[in-house]
Amino acid sequence: MKGFKFKLQSVLEARKKIFEDSQLEFARVKNRLNRENKRLDYLYRDFEQTTAGLELIINSGNIDHTLIFCHQGYILKLKQDIKKQHKLIDKIEDELGEKNKIMLEALKQKTMMEKLREKALDKFKKNVEKLDLLNIDEIATNRYKKAG
Repeated sequence: MKGFKFKLQSVLEARKKIFEDSQLEFARVKNRLNRENKRLDYLYRDFEQTTAGLELIINSGNIDHTLIFCHQGYILKLKQDIKKQHKLIDKIEDELGEKNKIMLEALKQKTMMEKLREKALDKFKKNVEKLDLLNIDEIATNRYKKAG
């Protein structure tokens, strides 16, 4: 509205910026979590394929101890990698929870400032309306005096 100036506009803009930054940070961590979950899925698929390959070698009857040993070593490594990946995902999920809290707090602060702005705008509109009514009353009074 023309003529309206919110005294705390700079604070509102700063809180909007903080909220946007927290949204970006939340999205960044969420993307990282998705990447790590995909890596975990890959590790599980690799584990299943390697285990199936080992079973195939054992069931074929043509036992090559070196090949079996290599498969078993790789399976152990995959188990360790899966365990590490679970720990990493848990850590990222905790970080995501923290970023979510920060984002929600920033949203609350921004919303509070927006509500203050709306209240100030409503007050401004009421004052303008009141002044318009006073001007109309004054014009009507002046016309009445001139006509009378």
